[in-house]
Formats: sequence, structure tokens, C-alpha cells
Amino acid sequence: MKAKREALKSLFTAMIEGEVDEDIIGLLLLINSIDGIYTTSSCSGRIGIIEEPALGAKPLSRWLVKEHRPIEFEEAKRALKKAREGVIFLKSQPPIFHVVAEDIERAKRLHELGLASGFKYTTFKAISKRYLVEINATEYLTTPLGRDGRVLVEDEYLQFAIEIGNSMLKRSKGRLPRLKKNFEKLREELGEDELFYELAEEFGIEGK
Repeated sequence: MKAKREALKSLFTAMIEGEVDEDIIGLLLLINSIDGIYTTSSCSGRIGIIEEPALGAKPLSRWLVKEHRPIEFEEAKRALKKAREGVIFLKSQPPIFHVVAEDIERAKRLHELGLASGFKYTTFKAISKRYLVEINATEYLTTPLGRDGRVLVEDEYLQFAIEIGNSMLKRSKGRLPRLKKNFEKLREELGEDELFYELAEEFGIEGK
């Protein structure tokens, strides 16, 4: 499976370079060790403050602070001092996993697995001869804080928004252990992929 080989090489390289969220490394290795499936871009969930020069201009956006853990009020205040141009938002986003399946049967199992693990926005679609499953949750928060370097909310509201965002992040991350258990069961069902272990050894990655 050429596509999986390339995906694994990208993942292992990113791990070596410290570009993979530490709290989902074990889960990503587990998923990729399963026969017939592999991950692409995935995130363990995050909260932060972002500056968007125009609504929807994601490629030009600038994170003022971004963490995969709850943030503190003072962290947010320091980050807001760096704001310059565009609309300022506080964003909290749940874990998201993009998993490619080589056939429709595996895609259906992944879809069922995501929903059973509490990720209620899990969907899948066909891409060429493969299927992309997006394991996603519902805990999204986006709230505007200001524009063009000016913070337009009081500290009390900022503290409130951070508390809500942190709570949503913690809640969504709390489903990760259940997701991991369900992937362990899926590995028992579908079997392990020798390609994963071959490349893991080549890159010096300890397979899970």
C-alpha cells in the first residue's frame, strides 16, 4: 500500500522532529499499526487565540497562543498584547483524527468506532479508491474578542470564555482513552500491518 508507506514516513519524520502532539502519539501509532488503515493530519485538541486578517482567510491567520492543554488567563492576556491586524478570536477545538481506510468495510467499522467512542461528528467520504474517515467531536467554541489590536471585551468576560473553552477541551479529550480501547479491539479484529513495524524499526520508532 504505497499511500500508507508515504503516510507512515511523514508521521515518523514529524515525530522525530517533535511536530506531533505528544498526548496522542501512542494512539496514532496504534491506529497505524492496524492492517488496511492509516492516519493523515490529526490533532489532540487545542485552545488558543487567533488573529484572522479577514473572515475565512485561514492560510493568513496567526495564532497568538495555541496549546493542546487548558490555558491560563494570564497566558491569554500576554497573547492579546501581540494582536495587530484582523479579527481576534478565542477558539477551542476537540481532538480530530483523519483515518484512511482501503475499503468500504473498514470505513464503516471506523465510522461506527468513532461514534461509539463519543465522537458524534464522525463522518466518512470516498476519495478515489480509498475512504477518508474524520473522527470528530462536537465541542467547538469560537468567540470574538476584538479587532485590529483592540480587545473589546472586559477581563471578566475573557476569563469566562477561557473557562468555557478549557472545560470543552477537557471534556472532548476525556474521550481519548475510550477511543484507544476501541482501536485496540479493532486491531484484534483486523490484524496488524507488518509494513508499520518495518518502517518503525527503520526510523527508530518504538511501535505500540
